[in-house]
Amino acid sequence: MTAVAQLAPWHRDFPGMLAGSVYAVAPGGRASAAAAMRDAGIGIHVDVMAEDEGLPAGVGRRELADVASAAGPARLDVHLIGSPAFVDCALPEVLAHAPAKVFLPWAAFTEERAAAVRDAGASAWIALWQEWDGTGAPEWPAAPDGVLVMLIEPGTRDRCRTERLAVASACAHRVPVIVDGGVTKDIAPLCVTAGVESMVVGRALLSGPADGEGV
Repeated sequence: MTAVAQLAPWHRDFPGMLAGSVYAVAPGGRASAAAAMRDAGIGIHVDVMAEDEGLPAGVGRRELADVASAAGPARLDVHLIGSPAFVDCALPEVLAHAPAKVFLPWAAFTEERAAAVRDAGASAWIALWQEWDGTGAPEWPAAPDGVLVMLIEPGTRDRCRTERLAVASACAHRVPVIVDGGVTKDIAPLCVTAGVESMVVGRALLSGPADGEGV
């Protein structure tokens, strides 16, 4: 099976609107999956998570370097999932790989950290779970370049909570929005209707039939 054959063919229906989460791929295959997505014009999304607030889980340090190399310039986005202390520990190494976007947890999103991200040439996005319900005006802890609206709880695997697309839509009237969590071929059109800029997709993109099958 070639690297391109890892991608579900429905990705062609959303050109320029998808980022594939390499966390959905088994360790050892993530760099090749990133290369396949790069060649297909799909962004590469990496989750770097705290494990007991020590070494990163999700995509590890060595693997992050391999994925970044395979992704190429301006194709890599990184979501840091953990405490502010973990973010401070992991952020310098993440920025060394020149990501296009860095998603910081709401609790860790400060002017200082956002400035560090921007100074490295990336845009600073805030990850939103349940910190704002979409009503009234959001009280950002600092001004973000965009919002990553989580459709499932960060760091977990769950069904997409499509009711949270109302929050995504409310955000989209203010700043660029990306959604992440359980997005599938059937849910993607609902995300587009909500006004999102892009969608992070995991198993539904990387565990589908081989490219060219069922088309």
